[in-house]
Amino acid sequence: MAVGSSDYIQAFGEASKPRRLRAQSDPVMASSTRAVIERYRKSIHFQKLAARTQADYVKYLNAFDAEFGVDPIKLFEEKASLSEIRSWKEQWVHSPKSYDYATSVVTRLLNWARDEDVAIAIHHHLNVPRIYKSDRSEIIWLPEELAALVRVATEREARIIIAASEGGLTPQDIGILTRDNVQKTPKGRRLLFKRTKTSKATSIPVTPALAKLIDETPRGQKYLFVSLQGKQLEAVRASDIVRKVKERANAAAAKDPKLIHVRDELRLYDMRGTAATELLRAGCSLNEIAVTMGWGLRHAANIIEKYAAIVPEVADEVLAKLLEARSRSDEGR
Repeated sequence: MAVGSSDYIQAFGEASKPRRLRAQSDPVMASSTRAVIERYRKSIHFQKLAARTQADYVKYLNAFDAEFGVDPIKLFEEKASLSEIRSWKEQWVHSPKSYDYATSVVTRLLNWARDEDVAIAIHHHLNVPRIYKSDRSEIIWLPEELAALVRVATEREARIIIAASEGGLTPQDIGILTRDNVQKTPKGRRLLFKRTKTSKATSIPVTPALAKLIDETPRGQKYLFVSLQGKQLEAVRASDIVRKVKERANAAAAKDPKLIHVRDELRLYDMRGTAATELLRAGCSLNEIAVTMGWGLRHAANIIEKYAAIVPEVADEVLAKLLEARSRSDEGR
């Protein structure tokens, strides 16, 4: 190609265009970020994710596609791309949790592009510090606060509250249970299911309170716990129901000083900690608590260590053992 020829001038013009404009001429090329995102969404690594997780990922993948879809995936081999990704994530600056979720999804996508799709040799979006930090392990419902909710709840609202506090069910899991999840055990019954978030098998003993809910479920009703309209209960709706019941309970308490005020920071998910604390109070082993809550042993150990510090019976048990030991010591003198 001769210098100064029309072909040379055209090629030079193309090469001089910004990266974004060059890629726009062929947005579906195999090396575009959009094409890689599409391949990732069709891969086994994406398909094996839980349906809820897939839906969450798609939100951020679509946003990433809108920003970088026409760019070549090779863009992310350059360290300077970190600043572009950071600028893109600023649309969630108001929500540290969403900001961190975007970080996780991009890292997962680029890891797959490097290791499985081999579309890039390296990327630099690794070990990105997280912004959101939340530790609600010390926030649990008191028995009198749960009673305050049930006192003002309708039948369907009360069923949700009792299921969450008795079984430690998450907002995502309450609405998926059917009679098929109820199994007989040698001495009773259990709820056996896979958690929506982690797909971990979870076995919850059917307490008398849960048994009453199960046995009172209308025969023609598919799900054990439904929305106020009788439809499948969604996680957001379950949390919203508890929030509104709490508002009603506190409105009643404002008029009657004999009634208890439910702490404002409490939410449905915190009932999970309440259930785990009850297991600890009952003397259940670490393995028993892990299986019941659908946790790994290491995670269960970390959580229970925090719960143990706020369970008052633990202090009483320590004192009783201490006094007993001193009594034996005095007798031996």
